[in-house]
Amino acid sequence: MPSATEKKTQVEWMLEQLHELNPKALIFDGFDDCIIGFGAQYTKDPVVIYDEQKMVEHLVWTEGWDFEDAWDFLCFNTFGAWMGEGTPIVLKAVNDF
Repeated sequence: MPSATEKKTQVEWMLEQLHELNPKALIFDGFDDCIIGFGAQYTKDPVVIYDEQKMVEHLVWTEGWDFEDAWDFLCFNTFGAWMGEGTPIVLKAVNDF
């Protein structure tokens, strides 16, 4: 398993590759550790994909929020946000159900 430094390097490398493919791809500031990759639908430019559960856990661990506050904040401010064609995808994993 990669160390935190190696993972950050992998994320930075991935974001550089994505920027070459889609300079309009946006990121959620402060959530780099929640990025799981990038992807696209047919005929669409690729965008960043975040793991929903990791984003909630990120706020719980880094901000000291409880789960419900983190969930409410992300639902209201992030998960439903439309920022144009470069808007990131937030993935809800099957094992989160």
